[in-house]
Amino acid sequence: MTENTEYLGDYQANTNSWLYQIPDSILDQAQYFQFFGKRNDSPKIKFMHPCFRVIADKDSTLFFTALSYLDNADTLFIHAKFVYQDTIRNSTFYGINNVIISPRFDLINPSSELRRTLTNKNDLYVKYKDLTTDQLYDKFYHMISQAPDSHSNTLLLYDKKESFSTEQLISLRNLFSKQQKQSHYGQKLNEYIKILTDKFSDTKLINRLTEQKETIISNENKYTLLIFSASWCGPCHKLIPLLKELHEKKKDVIDFVYITLDDPKQLPAWNKLMKEEEIPWRSLSVNGKINEIRDQYKVPSIPFCYLIYPQKMKAEIVEV
Repeated sequence: MTENTEYLGDYQANTNSWLYQIPDSILDQAQYFQFFGKRNDSPKIKFMHPCFRVIADKDSTLFFTALSYLDNADTLFIHAKFVYQDTIRNSTFYGINNVIISPRFDLINPSSELRRTLTNKNDLYVKYKDLTTDQLYDKFYHMISQAPDSHSNTLLLYDKKESFSTEQLISLRNLFSKQQKQSHYGQKLNEYIKILTDKFSDTKLINRLTEQKETIISNENKYTLLIFSASWCGPCHKLIPLLKELHEKKKDVIDFVYITLDDPKQLPAWNKLMKEEEIPWRSLSVNGKINEIRDQYKVPSIPFCYLIYPQKMKAEIVEV
């Protein structure tokens, strides 16, 4: 791990933001950013997870970040960590380069957008964590109605999209301004809703037993439980006994199918797991196209499951 200090940006006082350049050599490999408050006399630190925007020459990309700042402090100093990742987002880190940047946020009179970014995430993960779906919907409805052109609100809704029914999600999406509907996360939200409302978009993947390509849906007359998993995913392994029990009870009406997000080098470990656990349903691999499949089916993390209706009429996210 290496660390160096660089002053990468200029503070934009009128917008409570800063502008800085990231060298191409870092941007090409950096998939994850962590921002930390930097100060010695820090009696109380608050942790947030807002999203900061990195604009590249040819494309615009939003990276999730971790952020901490001093409670009751009047400024915010940032420490950025650029983390090299493997092909599975949010999994094993191979190496780290730290770059300290020294911008400043004015927290005495922050803009409404900055305040919303700093506080709403905390509200979502702390204040609202025990709310029912309907209660959370009411909170989001009020929040978006008050600021339909807020980029932060668009991001927050996309981040919590699995918490709502399809009808609730469409209702909340429709509250946004035209500009936000066409924004990066507005479009990703539309793509996600499209998966839930359109006929399931099937594709051909590799059967781990036969090594032949086949479609995900093998019998359109039955329901299909589509389970995204991987050999390295501990929570996925814990689901196996429950999935086996469910399969035994519902196998006449529901086809089960695994899609492993293991890269090619990890597939022997996946095959071993399937054999040791005596998994009776099909297992498909993505032939190295991990990010492509995750993006196509909007898989935020694993384990993740879709229930596909007969005739591929629609896909519904389910928690097993």
